[in-house]
Amino acid sequence: MAINSQNKEKIKARLSKAVGHLNAVHRMVDDEKYCIDVLNQLKAVQSALDRTAEVILRQHLETCVVDAVQRQDSKRVIEELMQVFRQSPVLYSADEPEPQPVSKDTGCCH
Repeated sequence: MAINSQNKEKIKARLSKAVGHLNAVHRMVDDEKYCIDVLNQLKAVQSALDRTAEVILRQHLETCVVDAVQRQDSKRVIEELMQVFRQSPVLYSADEPEPQPVSKDTGCCH
């Protein structure tokens, strides 16, 4: 089942919000705004997209997954979900070195 009409407008509204945040980031970069402010705005974009993904995932679980389990086709649906989760970005890996503090003398954003 594809995105249903019940969730379509909610999903489109969330995507519009993400687009608005992303456009703000683009303007901030053009205007050479403070790095932390740009990063905070980027986080808003990521949050809006994450919430959109949650709406879509919930719909999938409530419809497609339930239907597949009832038809005893859960193996295929579980594999689809595992593939989605494998493709999720990892923000921090234990194999990565700890970030080093930035010296106050670098003048990064002044």
